[in-house]
Order: sequence, then structure tokens, then C-alpha cells
Amino acid sequence: MRVAGLPLRGRGDSALYTFCRWIVVAIFGGLYRCRAEGTEHLPAMGPALIAVNHKADFDPVVVGMVFDRPLAFMAKRELFKVPLLGRLIGTLGAFPIDRGAGDRAALQTALDLLAHGHVLLMFPEGTRQPDDEIHEFLPGVALLALRSGAPVVPVAVYGTNRMLRGRRPGWPALRVKVGPPVDLSGIEGRGSAAYHEAARRMRADVTLLYDALRPERRG
Repeated sequence: MRVAGLPLRGRGDSALYTFCRWIVVAIFGGLYRCRAEGTEHLPAMGPALIAVNHKADFDPVVVGMVFDRPLAFMAKRELFKVPLLGRLIGTLGAFPIDRGAGDRAALQTALDLLAHGHVLLMFPEGTRQPDDEIHEFLPGVALLALRSGAPVVPVAVYGTNRMLRGRRPGWPALRVKVGPPVDLSGIEGRGSAAYHEAARRMRADVTLLYDALRPERRG
């Protein structure tokens, strides 16, 4: 069952995940008129990495809503120290990462999730970038892709950086555009050069998707 093209239940959802979908679809699909295209590019089964631009704190919620599979994602460790919030996001698929440090445990958790066929949501820009540009992608997601062999599905989210204007709420129409898996063929080795080339290709695909959503680019 779908509302405005958004799934109310996904394959593999827990009861809590489904409950959260209903709430989120009502808010973002209704009040913010969120619409998505290209979600069929996410494989129906098996591992996948979703590489998406990061404009606002709402991005994981919006991206998680449009796909009919539950998503795992990294969250900064500080969030897990917040009463109730840490427990909630952990139940919904989040796992902690120490930002700004080489977190081997988080890397291994991500690889284990992919090895067991899960979908992993990643923000390769590393932090929120509230402007209308797609910034350089860090090589971490490329490392995961090349080591795991999981397809990388590029996603662009438009409008979330307009949901708050100073202290006042805005009411943008949110848009999500999903492209086919990034072509990582021909990238050899597992060193820095390979990871940076893979990250460059991912950024190029996400940039094309984002530009297609921008009103001034659509003409």
C-alpha cells in the first residue's frame, strides 16, 4: 500500500519501522508534498549502498521513507547518549560512528551489514551542507563499495534545507530523485587512488540528479 507514491510498509520492516513510516509519510508526504522518482533502482534483494547529498537533519528520515526496504545508517556517537533517542534510532537501524576519527568498528559494522544483504544509507559529504551545491565526497563510502562489491545507488534530496528559515518553518515541496547504480567498472586496486576515483563518480551522478531537481535548472 502506498500514499502519494510512498510505501506504508516495506519488505523486512519491523513493526516499529512500519509505525514510523505511517507517521513520517503523513508529515513529509502530506505537509511537505514529498514525491520521489526512480526508487525502482534500489535492488529488491541483496546488499546496496545509498549515496545521498546531505542538506538537513531530516534527510535520513526523508530518504528512509521513499524506499520499500529498511535502511541501516551511521549516526554520530553523541546521539546514542541522548535518553530515548539513542535507543530509538538504534532500533530503527542506526549504529554509532566517531566522526573525525578512523572508526574501524563502524567500518566493520557497515561491511558486516552489507555482507548480510542489508541496505546502507551513506552521506558521502560527511556533514550537512545547507547550500545548493554538492560538495566533495569523502572516500569512505567508496571504500565500502569496492570492498563489499555492493552496488551504489545515487540519490538526490531537494528542499530539506528550506524546511527551516532561521527560526521560522518553511513549507517547501520536497523532492527525491534516484538514479541507476553508479558505474564503478574499470577501477582497479583498493588504494587511495581507487577510492577517490569511485567517490568522484558517485558525486558526479548525485550532482546530475540534484541539478535535475533544481527549479532554475529545470527551466
